[in-house]
Order: sequence, then structure tokens, then C-alpha cells
Amino acid sequence: TIPGTHDSCSRNVALGYVMRCQDTSISDQLDKGYRYLDLRVALDDKDSSKLKLVHNFVNCHASGSLFSDLVYFNGVCEDVYAFLDAHPDETVIINVKIEDDEHTIGDIQEVLLKEIQSNSSYWYTENQIPTLGQARGRIVLATRFDDQLGAGVTGLNMQWSEQNNTEVIDIPYELYVTDTCRLWVQDRYKYSVDDKYDAVVDGLENCEADSGTIFLNFVSTSGTGLVGHPKGYAKKLNALLLEYDFQSDTSYGIVIVDFGTEDLARHIYSSNSF
Repeated sequence: TIPGTHDSCSRNVALGYVMRCQDTSISDQLDKGYRYLDLRVALDDKDSSKLKLVHNFVNCHASGSLFSDLVYFNGVCEDVYAFLDAHPDETVIINVKIEDDEHTIGDIQEVLLKEIQSNSSYWYTENQIPTLGQARGRIVLATRFDDQLGAGVTGLNMQWSEQNNTEVIDIPYELYVTDTCRLWVQDRYKYSVDDKYDAVVDGLENCEADSGTIFLNFVSTSGTGLVGHPKGYAKKLNALLLEYDFQSDTSYGIVIVDFGTEDLARHIYSSNSF
């Protein structure tokens, strides 16, 4: 069972009431126990050799000032490399999603590959679920886009259809089958808090995660209205999740939250005890 963060770099963004999903840096998230990072990238308009971190149409900034530097993919990687150097028995999953309507997948993939190839010792890039032994001291790459360059370096294929409907359905998670693994996803991000928590619990109690199956269970939601408030929803959902009775020696997959705290990460991790 692995704790993760949703829109991991959206700490300092414009329209923060609607767009902010975290309130700590990547380094802080790693220190608190989160090992799955959800990175949304776009090509930097001013420097095509860089990938900037975004949340939808807004940029992620280094500080609270919107005039501050942008957060870049290579900078995030440097933080993760430093963490792995200090903790070589650990591993971090980085899931990359492209949120860029101005450039091609190939343009962005080319920059991504340069970063990975320049630091290849830190990366696990096979489209195969690794053992912990294979992944220790490394970043497990996952991607949500096609291999437009034909490079064969896409990591775990984690592509799924948007689950943006507000209608509550009996089975809130969906199954995607690839050549190398099965992927279960619960990402109903337009649900109310109560319906979202029911979907999370349904996933925890019914979906499997094993050596051939990945389960992504998103606790995050933007709500059912036109204007969401992730922090307000996360406060309620995280409190409910802290009360959930995780069973020991049980695999719940990757549990992904907004505004993750250390207490919540430890609680999610508790199921790994024997």
C-alpha cells in the first residue's frame, strides 16, 4: 500500500481556491511518506528545453508570488534524486500527465527523455511492475500518454479515461488491461464529499493490487459545482480516511490524496505491517 499525492506540484498556483491541491513542497511530501507523485507537465513557452509543472491551464510557482520562478520538471527530479541518495532503500513512483494544448506529445516526450537519459541510473522505465528490489533507489516512471516518438521508454502505462461524470454509479472504479499488467482506477473527481468517500471505500474493499495489478484510488475531488474547493473537500475526506480501519498485511494499492499530512501517510502505510 503506497500513499500518494494528487497534482503534487500545485502548491503555489493562480486561482488557488480552485486550483491548489497541496500545501507542501515535493521534498516535504517525500519526507512525510508519500511515494507516488502526480506530475502535470507542459512545454515552457520561453525555453523549449524545459518542462514546466502545471495544473490544467495554470502554472505552478516556486513561491506564493505569481511573479516567482516556475517549477520545472528537472528541478522536481533533482529533489527526488537527493531524497533517493539520502534514502537508497526507498523508491518513488512518478506519474507524468501532459496538460498542454500548444505542443505535441512528441515535443514534450523529447524533453522528458533527455532528463531521464541524463540520469538513467535513477530511473526504472520498463512497462512492467517491478519488485521492490528492482525499484530501490530509483524512480519508477509511469505515463499517461502514447509513445509518439517510438522511443520505447514510457515506463508503466497508466492511461485511463477521464472519470469526470457527476452521476453516482454502482461500480465507481474501472479496469484497464495492458500487455503487461492490469490497472484499476477510481478517480471520480466530480463527486460530492460523501459520494467520493463511498467510492474510495468501495475501492479499498473490493479492488485488488498484486504483482500483476495496479490499483489507483484517488481520494481527491473538485466537487459537483462549477467552482470547486479542493482544500475544503480534502479536510473532510482526509479526516474520514484517518478513521478508516486499514487491515494489516493487506494490499490496498496506491491511495492518492490532496493536502496530504504525515499522519495520513502513516495511517495508509499501516496496512503494510504484518
